[in-house]
Amino acid sequence: MLTYREVMTTDFGKLSAAAGKWKSMAEEFAEVEKRYRDGVQKVTLGNTWLGESADAAFLNFAATRYEYQAAQTQAKATATLLLNAHAQFVELKERLETARADAVKAGMKVSEQGNVAFDYERATEGERNALRHDPDYAKSVRDSEQSWADYIKACVKAVDDADKDVQKDLDAVVKDLGGGKNDGTTGGFNGAADKIATADDQQKQERMQLASLAMRDGETLDDYLQRLQRDGVEKITGSKRLADLFAAVQKGTITAAAFAAAIGGSGGSAFKLFKYLKKDKAITAPGTFLSTLINNRMAVAAPGSLLSKVPPGMITALTGSDEAAMWGAAMRNGTFVLPSAAEANLIKVAQNGGMANAAKAAGWIRGAGVVGGVAATAYGVANLATYDADMIKADPSKFASDLSGTAFSASMTALTVAPTPITAGVAVGTGLVYAGCLIWDNHEAIGDGIEKAGDWVGDKASDIGDGIADGAKKLGSALNPFD
Repeated sequence: MLTYREVMTTDFGKLSAAAGKWKSMAEEFAEVEKRYRDGVQKVTLGNTWLGESADAAFLNFAATRYEYQAAQTQAKATATLLLNAHAQFVELKERLETARADAVKAGMKVSEQGNVAFDYERATEGERNALRHDPDYAKSVRDSEQSWADYIKACVKAVDDADKDVQKDLDAVVKDLGGGKNDGTTGGFNGAADKIATADDQQKQERMQLASLAMRDGETLDDYLQRLQRDGVEKITGSKRLADLFAAVQKGTITAAAFAAAIGGSGGSAFKLFKYLKKDKAITAPGTFLSTLINNRMAVAAPGSLLSKVPPGMITALTGSDEAAMWGAAMRNGTFVLPSAAEANLIKVAQNGGMANAAKAAGWIRGAGVVGGVAATAYGVANLATYDADMIKADPSKFASDLSGTAFSASMTALTVAPTPITAGVAVGTGLVYAGCLIWDNHEAIGDGIEKAGDWVGDKASDIGDGIADGAKKLGSALNPFD
């Protein structure tokens, strides 16, 4: 198996140089084939030479010309294999170099042999004391060392796997498979070598794509998905700067939307809670204002009007059925209250009237909110599960925003399912905490990010334009079924 040192010190440029010579060899074989066709084989193609000797010469000369053609195919295929190997080895080496840089950034030192160890020289006095006196911290450091060591070994193994594949293909490309048209020799040149090169192209693409899709150590689920999107933009457009800008704009947009949702959700819940406490108004589920408005308009629609002609079943399927919501009736302040569809506690409706009536009371609009809230909460929990102690310590503000965001999603889902004073109060609290954590996590971007982004775009606009143009060509080629 290749070693870390071999990968880091090997000059892969010789592969591309060799590929160029093989391509030149194919061109020289083409010239030889042309001279043979016009100067030798031509005498067997007319009517001036007849008989058994002519027939034998015809077959032999055709077989010789086939070998010249097969030699071209084999040389071109060899050049392709070497070019593929060069591109793949360079990219895999860059990944290994990035892995090493990330490990060093995380407080490790990596030897010339690829051995990973915690860098005590760069550790703070507090970290050294913790290593001596805190068993849990010491264990986390050992775990981190092992994790980075495994990651670097995996990067080296990827190069070794690619090297073995290249060796296998180079061995195969020189073997004469026989059976081609006019192939009258055994052990000659391989006229089917192009198929091996094509298969190598596919294997390389699959191997590199799968490798880039792997989730990295120290990467949260949220970071992982954002990286895949950024890498996708870079691959399509050919511009790393454009991919970085896309990621920045996307993050800014998502953050702004999350902040608006947190403020809007907590503000709306606070208003509903205030009306409940001061005016004895029932609390409605989030996102049901439109449903309530439509149901009220339908209830007072005049006969013959446009609304009266709309099938009631279609409206209630979207906005929720007040009739089904009655299964959630309950005592409130000594009065037996029949809730509307927007006010119904779906848990109580299900307990008293079954899941079918709960679904009818919710309607499609509110039901979609419940499903979306559950999905957002589940994603948040999955993202939190990817954190470890070191990641939290390295970026506590990001962890706080992810944690509070998950709590806010859960509280809004609970309020959507069961609109009560308790769920409204929890939504108010988690929304405000989430909004505060977002400000904490993004305070630098809020302070000067817009100005920096404007300068960046102005300076790099021409580079981005070139990247888009190059990427459009690549994309067009990728989408062309005849290319």
